[in-house]
Amino acid sequence: MNVQVNELQVLEQNSNAIVEAFKTEGGAKALFDRIAEQARSVVPDLSTDKGRKAIASMARKVASTKTAFDAHGKELKEQYTVITNKIDADRKLFRDACDALRDEIRKPLTDWEEAREARIQAIKDRISVFDSGRVDAFSSSSLIKQVIGEVEAISIDESFEDFANEAAIKKDAALTSFKKSLEESLKREAEQAELERLRKEQLEREQRERDERIAKEAADKARLEAEAKALAEQRRVEREKQEAQEKAEREQREAAEREARLKAENEAALLREEQLKQQAIEREKQAEIDRQNAIEQERFRIEREQEAKEEADRKAEEARQKNQAHRKKICGEALQGLLDLGVDEAKAKDILQAINKGKVPHVSIIF
Repeated sequence: MNVQVNELQVLEQNSNAIVEAFKTEGGAKALFDRIAEQARSVVPDLSTDKGRKAIASMARKVASTKTAFDAHGKELKEQYTVITNKIDADRKLFRDACDALRDEIRKPLTDWEEAREARIQAIKDRISVFDSGRVDAFSSSSLIKQVIGEVEAISIDESFEDFANEAAIKKDAALTSFKKSLEESLKREAEQAELERLRKEQLEREQRERDERIAKEAADKARLEAEAKALAEQRRVEREKQEAQEKAEREQREAAEREARLKAENEAALLREEQLKQQAIEREKQAEIDRQNAIEQERFRIEREQEAKEEADRKAEEARQKNQAHRKKICGEALQGLLDLGVDEAKAKDILQAINKGKVPHVSIIF
């Protein structure tokens, strides 16, 4: 490294200068700087052939030195590559063995975590039954009642574990939504039933009117036929009057009797017509009374259901407040326990909040 030359010398591949340059920090740059200093110290003389050859010679020496330096570096790299390959193989063996040991040691915890995740997912699947979107006001009341029965049959017990409170809240919310949908569905179905009843009444009324019209037409036809018959009889009587007085009197008496009979029949027909009209009026009055009774019964039913819903809401609110007071009491006792251990109040509250949020592994508050 400290070779001093007046003229630039070509360095061989394994020369001491090159070997030392690779061993020393910054040695390559120091060697280059010395070579560059010697090469640049030559003043180029392009006016003579000797001067030009000297410049070309200097450039070849620099190139030869570069080749020697690079070849020695390549040889060193090949030697180090064998060593680094063995090191890398040992590293891989050790890494793989440690990974396998890590997995072996952690397997019971991993199995426990996977079982816990499966159990939590199963609970969440059960809670999904409380989805309020299962039915709406356009669903049939029978379907809504079936869904309400299914939800009410689900008991929020210890099998829900830490999700019991969430399940209870979602169950209450779902039942409230389902019952509201049921109320709207029943109202819609009642309205549809009322429309159907009115439609049937209209059809029946139209049928009665047709029957009355046919009866009236039949009565008018009978009356006209009777009048025509009476007129023909009268003409016959007048025609035969000339034949014999006695026969005429007899015929007149018979005609009078026939007229009386026809009159009685006409009166009877009119009476029957009046009776039919009166019966129709009575049926219509009774139908109106039945409709008003049905409306009143429906109103009473809706009021009873509303009262039942309000009572259920009141009980749910009482349960929620009781649960909230219980949780507050438990948290207060836990806070006092931490304070008794010497934890300052702000830190104790942070600890309780972290436990409630599940941020402290294997630690929970039992409510």
